[in-house]
Parts: sequence; C-alpha cells; structure tokens
Amino acid sequence: MIENYKCKFKFHGKFIFVPSLICDKKAKRLLAFGASIELPNYFFHYRPGGHVDALHRHLESRHFFRIDLKNFFYSIGRNRISRLLRQHHFPGNARTYAEWSTVRNPYPDGPRYALPIGFRQSPLLASLVLYDSALASAIEDAYARGVFVSIYFDDLIGSSNEIKELQVTYDGILAACVQANLIANPDKLVSPADAIVAFNCDLTHGRAQVTDARIQRFVDEHRGAQAEEAFLAYCERVERRNHPA
Repeated sequence: MIENYKCKFKFHGKFIFVPSLICDKKAKRLLAFGASIELPNYFFHYRPGGHVDALHRHLESRHFFRIDLKNFFYSIGRNRISRLLRQHHFPGNARTYAEWSTVRNPYPDGPRYALPIGFRQSPLLASLVLYDSALASAIEDAYARGVFVSIYFDDLIGSSNEIKELQVTYDGILAACVQANLIANPDKLVSPADAIVAFNCDLTHGRAQVTDARIQRFVDEHRGAQAEEAFLAYCERVERRNHPA
C-alpha cells in the first residue's frame, strides 16, 4: 500500500495533504521532467509576478470576466494523470507516479483518486491537464479574437475592449470546461462586466487595487509591524501599473 502523505487537515474549508518524504522525492523527479515542457505565457503561476502580473496585463481592457474552477485539483483523477504522463513521454512508470501523486478524494463529486492540494507536483500536473484539454483550444481561439485570458491556478480572467468578442470567449470557455470535465464554480462566475473582483482585488479599466474588505480583514487580524510592512508593499505593487485618474 502506498503511503504518500503524513496527514491531512482543513484550511479555509479546503483539504490540505502533507506529503511523505518518499512522495516528495517522487515530486522532485516529476518537477524536473516538467521543467522540460514549455507552457504558454497565459499560465501566470509559473511566471515572475504571479497573479499581480496577470492583473496588470488586463489593465488596458475595458471589459472583464472571471471563471473559477471548482475543486480544481480534486477534479483531476489518477487515470487522467497516468495518460498525461505517457503522452508526454515521462521517463518512468506513469501509472506508479500517478498513484504516488493522488489521494483518496475527500470530495464525493469527483474521481475516486485525485490530485491533492499540498503536493508539490499537483500544480504542474494540473497545468498539464489544462494545457492538453479543450480549455487550451478555447483560449487560443480567444487570442485570435483579440481577447486576453490569464490562468492563475484555478482562476481564469478574460478581458477585451470588445464586449461581444468577450462574451463569445466566456461562453466558449464555459463549454470547454464541460468538454474537459472541469467544473466552473457557479458561485464565483462573473460574466463580462466593466469591473470584477479577482484575487481580493478590484479590477477596472486602468486600475487594480486591493479590496476594502481584504484590507479590513488584515486590520482585524492584528498582525505585527513586519506583516503590516509586507502587506502595504503588496498593496503598492498591485497599484503600481495603474493609470493616472
């Protein structure tokens, strides 16, 4: 029996798994393998600046949408990972590494064994699944329409100055989610609008800033001086590319 995690716990309502030492060693080999695969630039969790850079790339647009993938990691099953590794010619036993990379799903509405939050290889494997799915084709179609789409883990943001093209892309990506067997979270869907909230930040044409609610939550947490300095620096970084009013 594979023992690939030490323990699991819940944090902010999500299950987190702590990998075993052997599982971590398997992760290193998968990550080294993944380094040889070039993912498109719209995967911002592998780019310097992360979600802040993604927000900045949308500032020139006037209309936006947001799509969040529900239980993203936990919707990707063991068999899918095994097929993926074989397709990309992973130099090892694809089935074995898929077993080491998945856990018994704590959610009843997903595959029996799935990628967990907490394993180092999970973001890479999930990104490769997206890259090989109908979602990638929908995003390529978006670019052909002049619509910019960014992915940061399970968050997709689309933007354009043309509301009709943005709506076509929004509908196309939702259809691609169904085709790829990835569920869009209905509680977090934001159809094309002049302003959205993403990553606890308000995003409009020419302006991104941390929401008042997120700032208040930080204040209520009574953090120390060092944490306050880091949070203020983050807020400034979010606003760095804003256009003059």
